[in-house]
Amino acid sequence: MLQWIALAMAAPTNADIAEAIAEESGWEDVGTSKEAGIGEVRARHMNVDGVDCLEASAVTALPVETLQEVILDIRGNTEWSSAELAESSVLAEKTGRIDYLQVLKLPAPFAGRYWFLRGEVSAGEAGAWSFAWQRLDGVASYPEAYAGMIKRYGEDMVEVGVNVGSWALLPSEAGTVARFRSCTNVGGSVPRWAGEKAARIMLPNNIVDLLVEAEKRSQ
Repeated sequence: MLQWIALAMAAPTNADIAEAIAEESGWEDVGTSKEAGIGEVRARHMNVDGVDCLEASAVTALPVETLQEVILDIRGNTEWSSAELAESSVLAEKTGRIDYLQVLKLPAPFAGRYWFLRGEVSAGEAGAWSFAWQRLDGVASYPEAYAGMIKRYGEDMVEVGVNVGSWALLPSEAGTVARFRSCTNVGGSVPRWAGEKAARIMLPNNIVDLLVEAEKRSQ
């Protein structure tokens, strides 16, 4: 029992994971895929104390401003993302920061998932730009939004307790590198290995979704 408590106490926090994946070292290549209309998408992963963090990236010539517009279009995620979100609601927004709620319905017998996030925009060196998010305590910060979500989707909804990630747009000689990083643990009755396998399969879709939508908006 004491050993279990010690292991639980040692589990990394969302903040710990965010700090780890912000580093450029420690990532291992998973492989590349050729995506129609996009080109090569590179995938990497990093294990952060048992949490499988994933990265996908591709080079694009699309306007950076349009890429930023799509990334920050939280409400539009239900339209342009292939993740099949049931809901993507902005709860509060101010310059450089967005609090939001997203809901994902899963096929029976699995309960749906939800997450409250706080995303922040930052500008780096040489024109680099990023939008990074971490889990937000929705029950404490937005109790009415939480209650409404439970009323709409049911008491069996499960929170994704580990939810950390970022979008980054990085200048390079070949164009702009669009990069997506994500660390999640879907929890509930979905086995961890199954969740991680599904995440790896879906990984290139995040980049493809972004670039396809940005291309539409650029026309």
